[in-house]
Amino acid sequence: MEREKTIGSEAERRSRISREVIILSEESEARGAEVSQEAEASEEVEDNEILEEVNEGEKSLWQHITMGTFLTAGAANYYRYLIAIAVMCFLSIFLTFMSLNADREHRRKEKYATVLHERSVLKDEERYGLSSKEAVTRRLKERGITLVDLSQRSRLIEKR
Repeated sequence: MEREKTIGSEAERRSRISREVIILSEESEARGAEVSQEAEASEEVEDNEILEEVNEGEKSLWQHITMGTFLTAGAANYYRYLIAIAVMCFLSIFLTFMSLNADREHRRKEKYATVLHERSVLKDEERYGLSSKEAVTRRLKERGITLVDLSQRSRLIEKR
């Protein structure tokens, strides 16, 4: 009977030891999974940091200028004022060139209008030269037609 007790207790002991081994192996696997997850997370963080550094280096010049990322911390405080001054200077130069261009166009059109006015005056003189009283009477005399003056004075003189 004692032998059966010892065999039973040995079997119990073996089953207990095997359960403990199984529990320990599961715990070690869980710890290993946690460690591997932590390692993967730290690798992801490092990869993200590397990608951010690469992206920071790949930013275009325009992005660096608009964000002011190339400045030190002290100068970054005044960056928006510097940008505002730069924009105002650009607008001032742009408006100056636009006004110069408009003035040049105005002078060109004014010169063209002067030429048109001079041509109009010459045409009026030419038309007056063809239709003046002297020119008309001269043409009529060339064709043998006499011009009778029917103005008010001439009527009064003829009636007396």
